[in-house]
Order: sequence, then C-alpha cells, then structure tokens
Amino acid sequence: MEIRQIAHLAVFVATPCAASAHAVERADKTDTELRRCLDGASNGSTAGQVGCEVAARDAYDKRMGAAYRALLRALPNDAAGKLREAQRAWLRFRDAHIQASNALFATRQGTMYVPMQAADHTAIVRQRAIELEAQLRIFRIDE
Repeated sequence: MEIRQIAHLAVFVATPCAASAHAVERADKTDTELRRCLDGASNGSTAGQVGCEVAARDAYDKRMGAAYRALLRALPNDAAGKLREAQRAWLRFRDAHIQASNALFATRQGTMYVPMQAADHTAIVRQRAIELEAQLRIFRIDE
C-alpha cells in the first residue's frame, strides 16, 4: 500500500471520531452557558470570570456524577467494578493535577492568572464528564 493510500485511509478512519467529538463540543450546553457568562458585561472582572468558571465546573461535576451513577446502575457487576476503580483513580489524578496546577499558578503574579487557573480546574472536570457521557451513550446503543 502506498503512503498516500495509507494517509487517505487514516483520514477516513479518524474523521468519524473527530466529527463525533466535534458534535459533542458543539452541543455542550454547559460550555455554551460558560461562554455566555464569560461574555456578560457584569462578569468582566476577575471575580466575575472565576465565578463563571466555578459555576461551569460545578455543572460539569453534576453531569459527571449523573453519568457515572447511570453507568454503575446499568453495567454488569464486573464492568461496574472496573468503572468504580477507574473513577477512583481519576479522582486521585484530578486532585494531583489541581495541586500541580496550583503550584504552577503560584509562580505567576497578576490577576489575569486567576481566571486561567479556574479554567484549568474546569477543563479537567469537563473532560471527564464528557468521557463518561460518551461511555453511557455507547452502552445504550443496543437498548
């Protein structure tokens, strides 16, 4: 197989995954609300920006919890146990990531870094919420 054929095949195989991920991002209501909040005239301050990020992080955390609980109820015991183990590991990772992020931002001076730090904390929870929601959608395909 020629290199060009391999490249075309790789694009063909990757396109549905990228399109699917892009569709999830476009349909993400929490992100839409976050953008609306951040663009709000009353949220131009550091405190306003951080408040928007905290609200989004809390919303993603609720979504993550809802998807996690739904998966635990739906999966067979062995698979649910693996999910529980993975979620506990992710929680340890999240905590370590936030500690590392906090250490990085502690080296910066200026209020512009405060919303960046809050956005970093939101992003990690957002990613996990979307992952669990995707897994739940996959599980429900044959229902």
